[in-house]
Amino acid sequence: MAITRTVTGVNDGSNPFGDESQGSLINNNNPSTIQRRGEDSLTEKGKSGYSHTGAFADKPISNNFVWQAGAGINYTQSDVNDEIYKVLSLSRSVHDAVDNPYWGTPQPSGKKGVGLFQGANLPEGVNSLVDYDFNFNDVYGADGSTGFEGSTGRIDLSDCVYGDQLRVRFDFNIIPQIANTTVEPALWYSNRNDDNDITFTFPLTTQPIFYGGGTVGNTYLNRVEISAWITSNEDVNALTLPAIKSDNPVIIQPLGLLITILR
Repeated sequence: MAITRTVTGVNDGSNPFGDESQGSLINNNNPSTIQRRGEDSLTEKGKSGYSHTGAFADKPISNNFVWQAGAGINYTQSDVNDEIYKVLSLSRSVHDAVDNPYWGTPQPSGKKGVGLFQGANLPEGVNSLVDYDFNFNDVYGADGSTGFEGSTGRIDLSDCVYGDQLRVRFDFNIIPQIANTTVEPALWYSNRNDDNDITFTFPLTTQPIFYGGGTVGNTYLNRVEISAWITSNEDVNALTLPAIKSDNPVIIQPLGLLITILR
């Protein structure tokens, strides 16, 4: 039986982004150079690492890419009826606008296209954990039924090695529209073979969140963790983006992704 986190009452919404400085990663492996994916890389994979991005495509340009009270992405009654996981896209232009270091020490590299940390803190041998330029329809067309149709961007696992673990902290606000609503956050995930053919599509879910009495119209910050193993060529070549399913209409305000590779 799934464990459900229950939310009631009012969230004041203070410090919605949290303190990104808290927490650390400890690595006991010796650094090594990753020459290629596969068997040779299993023995000496190098260090763990992470990246962060806030580049969700639907953030409002009119308000400096900050969600205004009550605004967001609508999960509609039609979405409820169809029981869909609404996939949340990423955007190069939003990345350029919002993923900018706010610190001076250590000196940021100035490298674009690799997230907030500009390439610092990435796992060894990984150039980026986000592809902001991927356009699903350009590759597969708009007439499929994978759930990715119309989406842009992706979490990029192409530089990962077999045995890595993907862990994503997905930060988002939910504004319930009806009491007694259950929201299911997930990574929407498609395995692909070496020819980029999609072989299997499914949600990687975490514990559902229940919004009970007194929650309608309030804004609730959620920071959920979702993990996946990377153990085959189809995992390294997978397509994945965050997604949300709900049993009632809600408003979604996606905030950020902390993408970690553990070794």
